[in-house]
Order: sequence, then C-alpha cells, then structure tokens
Amino acid sequence: MYSHFRAAPHMWAILRRAKAARSAPRSQLLYDQVFQYTSALGLRVTRSLTTATAAGVFKAQRRIFEPSVEQLAIVEWSRTQNVVVSARPGSGKTATAEAIVAANAGRAVALVTYSKRLQLETARRLEDYSCDVYTFHGLAGTLFKTVAFDDTILRTLRREGGQPTWTGRPYDIIILDELQDCTDDLFWLTCTFISSVTHAAGGRAPRIVALGDERQAIYAFRGADSRYLSLAPSTMAGISPHPWTRLSLSKSFRLSQETSRFVNDVFLGGDKYVIGTHHGPVPLYLHVNPFKIGKLARRLVRLILKYGAERTAILAPFIRNNIALARLTNTLSMKYGIPIAVSISDDVPLDDLVIGGKVCVSTYHQFKGNERDLVIVYGVDASYFEVLGRDLPDDTCPNETFVALTRAIKQLVVLHNAEKKPMPFLSLSQLDKAAKFKNLSSNPMQEPGPVGRPLQLGLLLPRTCSVSDIARHVPDEQLEAIIAANIRINELEPSQPRSEHIAAPEITLTDKERMHYEAVGDINGLAVVAAFEHFKKGTLTTLDYATTKLPSIPSAEREQAAWYCREACAYEAQMSGYKSRSIQMKDHAFDWLVPYLEAAKERLSTQFVGDEELEFEARLREEKFTVRESSQLSSRATCLRGRADIVHHHGDGDATIWEIKFVGKLSLQHAIQACAYAYLWATQNGRCIPPRVMLYNVQDGEKKEITAPDGVEGFRRVVEEVLRAKYSKTGAVSTQSFLDNCARAKEEVEKLWEGHAVEIE
Repeated sequence: MYSHFRAAPHMWAILRRAKAARSAPRSQLLYDQVFQYTSALGLRVTRSLTTATAAGVFKAQRRIFEPSVEQLAIVEWSRTQNVVVSARPGSGKTATAEAIVAANAGRAVALVTYSKRLQLETARRLEDYSCDVYTFHGLAGTLFKTVAFDDTILRTLRREGGQPTWTGRPYDIIILDELQDCTDDLFWLTCTFISSVTHAAGGRAPRIVALGDERQAIYAFRGADSRYLSLAPSTMAGISPHPWTRLSLSKSFRLSQETSRFVNDVFLGGDKYVIGTHHGPVPLYLHVNPFKIGKLARRLVRLILKYGAERTAILAPFIRNNIALARLTNTLSMKYGIPIAVSISDDVPLDDLVIGGKVCVSTYHQFKGNERDLVIVYGVDASYFEVLGRDLPDDTCPNETFVALTRAIKQLVVLHNAEKKPMPFLSLSQLDKAAKFKNLSSNPMQEPGPVGRPLQLGLLLPRTCSVSDIARHVPDEQLEAIIAANIRINELEPSQPRSEHIAAPEITLTDKERMHYEAVGDINGLAVVAAFEHFKKGTLTTLDYATTKLPSIPSAEREQAAWYCREACAYEAQMSGYKSRSIQMKDHAFDWLVPYLEAAKERLSTQFVGDEELEFEARLREEKFTVRESSQLSSRATCLRGRADIVHHHGDGDATIWEIKFVGKLSLQHAIQACAYAYLWATQNGRCIPPRVMLYNVQDGEKKEITAPDGVEGFRRVVEEVLRAKYSKTGAVSTQSFLDNCARAKEEVEKLWEGHAVEIE
C-alpha cells in the first residue's frame, strides 16, 4: 500500500482507515506506547494495552516494560558505534529497536525489515516517535522511484546502475532487521541506501544496528546467507566507518525455562544458547506412528482444547503431499469440530485473518516470526536428513528444526516418527531429563545412528514431479537466467488499468460469530475456468466431471456463481487431501464471486472466438524425464506430469497451449509451467514442432506469448534446468567467495556516485 511508514500518529490513523474493511471485532491488540526514560541506562516503557473481545467489549490495562540489561547495553552502544546483535528467538528485537528510538529522541532513525507484516507491526509500535519503517523492496522504490514488487525488479534496477535519489532525512541510526536472511541483491540495496543517506548528510555516515540470529537462517534456497549478519563488520567496512561492537540478546521472553532447557540440552549439545524467562510445562516428546490417526488425535485434542485452537500451531517441514498430516487435520475437523487453517500455498506469507481463531497448520518456514501457546512439531527425526537436509551435517541441529522448536510460548510437543531413528546428534540422556517422553508406538525408540555421514550433494529427483510445483522455491534470479537463455516472452496485451482489474476477494468471512475467514484465491481461478468451459462446451472437465455424468447447474446467475465456487472448493479439497476448509464452509453461501464471475468469463471468452476445439484440463505425462547432473557425468529421471488448463486444437493438427491465471500479477513460475506443458504436449503427440504457448491473466487482462528459438528442445531445456536448480545441493559458498561477492556489490555502489564523491565521516 505504501513504500514506507513514518511511525507517527497521523500515519497510523491512515492505516486504520485503509484496513477498516478487513478489520473485525475479534481479539485484537492495539498498543499505545509511551516511553519514559530516566537516564541513558534507565529506560521504562509504559504501554496502554487495549483488548477487544469477540463481544466488542474493550478492556484497558497498563503494563510497564523495563528493557533488560542486554537491551540497554545495545541502546547505549548504538549512540556511538555500529552494533551487530545476535538475537535469540523471542528475545525482543522489536522492543530493542523501540528502546533505541526512544533513547535517541531528536535523532533521525530508520528501521528496515523484510515483510510488510513486520513493517506494519513495527510502525504501530513506533507510532509516537520520529522513526521511519521500510521494507527492503519499499526502500528500493523510494531510492529509485520505481515500485519494486519483487527481486526481479530489484535486479533490473541493479543492472541499470542508475544513481539513487534520496530526498528523505539523513538518518543518524539505521536498524537492519533479520539480517541473517539477506541476499546478494538486498546487500547491494542496503549499501546503496546507507551510501545515499551518507551523501545526503554531506558525508556523515549513519551508525548501523544489525539484528538477527544465525541459527534462524533458513532461507538459503532463496540465496540468503547468515554471514551478512555474522560478518557485518567486514562486509560493511567502508560503508559505515564507525567501530563495531558485538552483543547478544540471549533472554527469550517467548520461551519458558523448561523449553529453553530442552532445546539447549537435547538439541544443541548443552550450549546455553537461549535462556527462557518464565516457567511452563515440560516439553512433550511423542514417539508415534503418524498414520495411527485415532490415537494421536486423542492425545493432541486434549491439549488443543486446553490451550485453544486459536493459540495452537501444527508445524511440519512440508505440507503438500503430507498424507499423515492431512489425515490428522481432517480428523480434527470432522470428528472433533476443531477449526483448522491449512496453508497449502507455502510460498506466500500467512494471512492473520485466515489463521485467526484456528489451529494454524504451516511449514517451518512460513511460521517463522510467529508464536503460539501450543506448538506441535512434525518431522523431528532422522528422516529430515534423508531429503530436505541431505546437504547438512548430521552432528548439528538444522536451523529449520531449531526455528520450529522455538515457537511455543507454553507447551511444546515434538512428534518423532517411530519408523525412523532419532536425529543423530540428539542427546537421549538429556531427553529423559528435559522432556516428558511418551511412546505411543508398539515399538521402542531406536538408538540414534552415528554422526558424520558424508554430505549428500548433487542432484536427487523425487519419483514424481508436478508441473505446478517445479519452479516453486527456485530463486527468481535462477529462473531469469534460464528463461533468458532458452525462451522469449512477448507481451501481446498489457495489463489493463487498475480500475479495469477484476479484483475478486482473496479471503472471505465464513463465520460471523467467531470472525473466521477462509482463503479463496485458488477457488476463484478454478471457478472462472470451469464456468468458461461449461459456457463453451457444456462440459466440466476442469472440476473432474465425466462428460457422461454432468451435474445439474443452476440457471440463475447468482446461484450459478455460488455453485461453481462450492464445487471448486470441494475439488481442491480432493486434490490437496486437506478437507478442513471445505468442512468449515459447508454452510457458507459461496457468494463472494457473484459480482465478478460474468465479467471474468466474458474477458476469457474474448480470447476464443468461434467454434474452436478446446480441450480442458489436458492430462500430460512423461514417465522418464531425464535431468543431467551439473557435471554432465550422470543423470537421473523422474515422472513429469501435469494438466494444461486449455489446449486449443487447430484444424491442421497444430495446437495452442493456454495457461490461465487469475492472480494479481503474472510471475516467472507461471511462464515455466507453460513451457513444461508445451514440451509435454509436443512429446506426447509426437510433434517435432512445439505448439504456440499463451500465458493469460484473467484478472488484469495481461497476455504473453512464449516461444523457444530451439523449438521443443528449448522448452525441454527450460524444464531440465529448473529441475536441476530445484533439486540440486551444491554446498555452502566459501567465506572468501562470499566476501568477494560483497566487495563487488560495494564496488557497484561506489560507481553509482562517480563524480559525486564525498568524504565519509
């Protein structure tokens, strides 16, 4: 909505008005922060805490927060030096930033963070102070006057090498949050920002406070590297000349002493890495057969009812194709009536409205930055090192596991698959002391295997790959390079003005009493294509109906739109295996798409004039798709399969593949999917010339044609290179190479100011 927020009362008022349509009278926390500090090392924070209950009754409380000794030390050192802070989970990074701002009244402070959600939360907390809060991508828009929606635009700005323009305040202090998640492009942007502020101040460089936690670095697959945090004094040398101090935030205000002891002693080899600040229940370690759903569900339901669904999270390394987890959530919904929010789209942030009031079922990665009273963690056994962590040393707790284990405020529950050995580094002697062990299996727990197995690098393909998943979690930088080398994307019709977008809701209110919402963006796209198919052909292949068993569809427009959405919801439940949303919406009107369906169907119809031979949900498959290792010395094979949205058959035997989307903006992943369908169709039909390939977004009318100069082989290379990038493990970049990359980024930044040099103070 905005590129950045200045934390001031009038801006927060604007934010409240902008979000009014999405706000609801359910439990919310609205803070008014008032800082009172008596000296540089005597800071007290008084917050007015207002709680809104479901009945709309507001209760005000006064709470006093006194920064810890560690937080006060950071505040004091940031007055004169740069500070790099290793901040443990729940240790109060935002509160520390708050204290820094309060202690530097009259000085300009900026805070840069990753997500829009963190930006809004931080801006809310700092609304009474002169502090600007940015996201990294919003910062790029401020520097270059170009809205940077994603890393692709950011890289374009970097390649163009245009001089940034900074018209804002010259900051005295810049706080960089979650720096362990920094990438090469974001490091370049950070250096550009600091350099721009320095030039605006006539050479006076700001002081830097770098916040993060090396053990919470879990985005290496996106190109993130924790050394941007740990080596900040080296990587930022010359950008900010102030001396550096290393400090820690070791106390966790989230974790209990029992949970921190469990994590430290059982998973971290006795290292007192994180210190809990309150007492809570002992962690529960369940040795279970995850497919014995009844026994597991009975055990977990008691805990969920105790802490409340709205205060419970179930975390797993992966959600898609997780059969055991799907069966558990279905049982919790169907048998026990527990509200569940399953995030199947694991590459998008969690929506607070959708997960509010429900058990949040999420991946480790998605839930980072969140916390709940009761957290149940799947996948804590040696199987983690078989695929997901095959490139990690097995004598150390994986960062992903550490993140999952440190989300619980009160009760932590660990699930160990009884078919698997414990994680090799696990201390069984400490497990008996620090946790309550329950064996729900008929077999005793196995002994851990020996540590020190070789890292499993190289290519490892799954038995089956779905076209819709092949580009998921592959960095855009790699996708850009693959696309540039093999295909051409031509824009045939640009995105229409925003006023012409078919902006159907992506979430809808499903329970007014409990203020529960459900995500429906995936339902929208499916319903639109299904309605178009029935309009053109009278069939419903999109919803998996056989032509001989077509259902009766209402004739009235309103009822018809609701019918398509209801059927699409049921279809998605069947395909994903997760039925909670469908169960929770059984009494819903499914009417959110009514004002938009006809317009969407008509817009799609304009692309197909006449009596074309259209095939919907065309099933495509290659049993042994071969991918060569990067070394070219060996290869592996997988079954590649998918369903093309529409195949337009021409009279001469040729065809056009249509990939139809109903999204805010087309992405590189969508183009990769279209290439895969083009290749599969050509090989399945024995064609040496590929079909035409169209990528169309119904929501904004954007239309692209994709061609491959090398024909079918070009499309094949796209798929092969994407699969190689996704499923190859190459190991960590050496520290010297990392530092060299940082030096190159800083050289690029220096060139932006050629002819405009200032002496940095």
